[in-house]
Amino acid sequence: MVAVLVLAVGALIIYRDRSELAQAYREVGLSTLLESALFAVLGTFCIERIWLNVFRGLGGHTQGGPAARVFFGTQLGKYLPGSVWPVIAQMEFGRRTGIGRSAMLVTNILMMAIVTVTGLIAGAVFLPWASPAGLHDRWWMFLLILPLLACLHPRVVPALLDFGLKLVHRPALRLRITPARMAAATAWGPATWVLLGVHILVISRALGASGLSSIAAAIGGIGLAFAAGLIFIPAPAGAGVREAVLVAALSPQLGSSDALAVALASRVLLVAADVFLAVASALLARKSGRPQPRHTASAALGPSGAQRE
Repeated sequence: MVAVLVLAVGALIIYRDRSELAQAYREVGLSTLLESALFAVLGTFCIERIWLNVFRGLGGHTQGGPAARVFFGTQLGKYLPGSVWPVIAQMEFGRRTGIGRSAMLVTNILMMAIVTVTGLIAGAVFLPWASPAGLHDRWWMFLLILPLLACLHPRVVPALLDFGLKLVHRPALRLRITPARMAAATAWGPATWVLLGVHILVISRALGASGLSSIAAAIGGIGLAFAAGLIFIPAPAGAGVREAVLVAALSPQLGSSDALAVALASRVLLVAADVFLAVASALLARKSGRPQPRHTASAALGPSGAQRE
């Protein structure tokens, strides 16, 4: 039943974007789209690995298959206005399985923080090399790298979250991720941007981009575009924001018209990747027939031993 529901929602999302998909097919061809889609799937899978490592670092205990079903299934909710539906759905999953809503909330916040920060770092590292005048115009982006790296310390984001709760007179969560798991989650960030960068590069090369600058524009552009889309919460899955940033990054290589074509094709292929992974994980979970494992009681406990809800 879950697989059928996910498939139905995914089909509706793809149908909504059918005109952009048809345009991309006309401009770059089927083989290019399929190659780019493969890297879109691989890059999206890396984001799930970030989430899973954070989840386990906060005390969650589950196998990779059930975790993938939950993550990819709920991710389709990000295409609704507000971009908060995956978080709400996963918090309910946390309540049902014993880890608690609070831990699931922190899992999502930390995952989005890692994706955003590593995306910004990818932009800061690569975009200055994306055009002949890029280093002269964008040298200041290098100054952002060290402060951004500091944000990836395992205590920074949870401490900021507790501070924000204190400001609104809410009790602090006092949940902390283990350093080893934080490091593992962060390591999937660069892999994400390299793979999604290749996803962009395949299409842009088909439209005439070339040289090392095209690689820098693809990796830096998609990293910065994803980060901007996450920061602008009201846009469903960063719609509009992500494309605008990506067009700006690719225009020196392709011109604005072809850069827009790449951005729109990327949008459709990333949606298709989300749908594919959601359906595949739901079907595999159904085929396995295993019951959803429950988390240990200790996973829902904070440092003081009080259960987190």
